[in-house]
Amino acid sequence: MKRHYLVLALIILTCLTAYGQKSKVSCDCAKSMYAGTKADTTFHMSNGKTIVLCGYKNPESNPTDYSEFILSVCGQDTIIDFWGALKTCRLKVSKDTLLVQEIESLPLGKNFKYIPTHWSTEKIYFKGQKTLRKLFVNRQIRKYSQDEISQVLKTVENAKKGQDVDKEQIEYRLFIATISGNKTARQYFTEYMTKFYPVGAADEEQYDYLVKMLKLWDKKA
Repeated sequence: MKRHYLVLALIILTCLTAYGQKSKVSCDCAKSMYAGTKADTTFHMSNGKTIVLCGYKNPESNPTDYSEFILSVCGQDTIIDFWGALKTCRLKVSKDTLLVQEIESLPLGKNFKYIPTHWSTEKIYFKGQKTLRKLFVNRQIRKYSQDEISQVLKTVENAKKGQDVDKEQIEYRLFIATISGNKTARQYFTEYMTKFYPVGAADEEQYDYLVKMLKLWDKKA
């Protein structure tokens, strides 16, 4: 008889445990003009919310990188947003918040070598049924030394208008010198398009993107 009571108690406990657990939802992304609707990756929150990603995943990256993707909340018919081709991101869930970390290749290594760098983090979380977002720039990025800044400024000053120089390297190094706090570098960065015009479409697009990054950096937290 005791055995029967024990078995019954275990069955009841199993049922209560299963009832108390929130089932993990699976869904497709909301329709948009940016990507398909088949979910590539799903992010589950302990509060029952689920966010799905549709777009490009770099299969060779570790940790996994995403680009040209959308995020969508299960049960909603509009997307959260679209992250374009110029963005490379890593995503993870922490404390019922989806962290979208943007990774930029920046000339921060020895001899201005480009290295993958955590540039910003966007936090996506929920308050009731409302989806909230906050974007933070990583202010711990390494700054240029005075010697490195002097090298960057000298390169710009020696470059002549229309000269065949590596414009991408110049604009990126000026950007880092600017966020390092050098006023002359900021002036040169602002005058970049005038000094090096004409530039190719790719250079112009990249420069515009760096301008947006600088605005984010200048924005007070």
